[in-house]
Order: sequence, then structure tokens, then C-alpha cells
Amino acid sequence: MNNLKKQGRLMVAEDISALGDLSMTVALPLLMMQGVSTASLPTSILSTQSEGFGKPVSLSVSKWLPRTLQHWKNQQVEINGALIGYIEDTQIGEELVSFLAQNKLPFVFIDPVFADRGILYPALSEKQLKITQQLIEQADIITPNYTEARFLVEANSKVGLGEQKVFTEFELLKKLEKMMQKEGKAVITGVEEAKKIGCIWLNENGQMMKRMFPRLSGHFYGSGDVFAALLAGFLWCGKSFSSSVSEATLLTYQALKHTADTKREKRYGVDISTVMQKLAQKSAK
Repeated sequence: MNNLKKQGRLMVAEDISALGDLSMTVALPLLMMQGVSTASLPTSILSTQSEGFGKPVSLSVSKWLPRTLQHWKNQQVEINGALIGYIEDTQIGEELVSFLAQNKLPFVFIDPVFADRGILYPALSEKQLKITQQLIEQADIITPNYTEARFLVEANSKVGLGEQKVFTEFELLKKLEKMMQKEGKAVITGVEEAKKIGCIWLNENGQMMKRMFPRLSGHFYGSGDVFAALLAGFLWCGKSFSSSVSEATLLTYQALKHTADTKREKRYGVDISTVMQKLAQKSAK
């Protein structure tokens, strides 16, 4: 990938949780520590994350978001890429699909967030899934977890999730990349094998690669947000795809291990302090 660091701003479109370290709350500092200029575009504003604290108080940005995009356009703010995460409001999703279609950005990173641990998120609508697929069609990079990857591929192949047809990991990656922009690259996270967990992807030569670490106990809310922000930042700064995936996986694992070692309540997200220190050390060299 070309170095986009000096060519404008990376638009970060994710939800903001007023409590905890996940989504945009972790994405912005991780990107800024890498010297990435950002434009923040909250897709919703929540009192807490949606799991572990009961039903959060939600503030809709459906009227604010399109006016903000128009204001940026009027002021000739140069947006050269997008990192798009969780979208709950279908109106917001449609706005982002339209924005990407109209602007043809050189870097579109989609982190589809709609399922985990073998099941879809509750009350997920068909319209939300359709919007996710439309975003993926315009993506250069996507980072679904294993459940999401299976659902996207099997739904696209007219085979329902949980039915008998099971694709190999290599087939999943190839089929995901066919849904994307030309030369688009997919990374599947949360892949497990023999008490290890990590990522798989196809390298520049089409060979399947893995980066695995010992599985930590429990569920870490926001781990995907950390990984996506790190990977987007590395790629934005011109690092090679495979080395970026490998490093982002390592740093994410280190953040999760630190969170576990400090016995922090996992519902508050991931402690990224050690990763921030490592990024600061790299930038100082």
C-alpha cells in the first residue's frame, strides 16, 4: 500500500462509548500515536458499551452525521480514507454507503461487526446485513471475526449459517476477497486451534498465513476495535500488508494479556496503555 499518511485524513466512523475503552475511544489514540490525522465521525453515542451494563442510553446522530459530511465537503477537508466499524442505525449505514460510492476513497477499511461466538447479535435486521455487504463491496481491507466471515460467505453462497456446508479457512478468505474491491485483502480474526487464537490471511503470493497466540480465558470486549485501529494505522503509514497484520496481532495480544494480568473488569474494554508505550517508542526512533 502507498503511504497515505501525508495525503489527508482518515475518517473514523465508529460508535462512542462514554464508559470504557473500545470502539472510537481506543481507535483514535492508537491512530494518533502513529501520526495518522483523523476525522471523527461517531455512528452513535452510547452511555456504555452494549454488553455488560444493561441497555445503554443511546443518542442518535442521524441528523448530525450527514450535515457534518456536507460541512467537511464545503470546507474542502481532504478525506483520503475511512475506517468504519460498528453501525447500529441503518440510516447511518446508508449514508456511509452513499459517501463511499460518491467519493471513491483510495483506502477503505471495514470492520464488520454483527456476530460473534457462533451467533448473530440479537435483533439484527436483514437491512443491517445488506448494508454491511454493501460496505464490504467497496472495501480494500476487511477484518471479520470467524463467525462473521462464515456468515458472509455462506449467506452469499445461499447456504445458511450452521448448515452442513463448511468452507475451509483458505476458501473463506478467497471468497471474502471476491466480494471486495479488486486486490482487496481480508483478515479473519478470532480463529482458534489447539488452545491458540489469532488471525489468518492470504499474503501477497496468495499463500495462507497465520499468527497465533495462547488463548486467554474470558471474552475481551473491544479486542477487534484495537486490532482494526492498529492494522489501519500501519497500512495507512505504508507498511506491507503481511507485516502489518502480524504486528497488529502481536500488539493486540499484548494488550489483552496486560488487561488480563491486571485483573481489570473485561466489560470496561481493553487496557491499551502498554501498546501506546510501544508505539511511542517506535515513533521516537
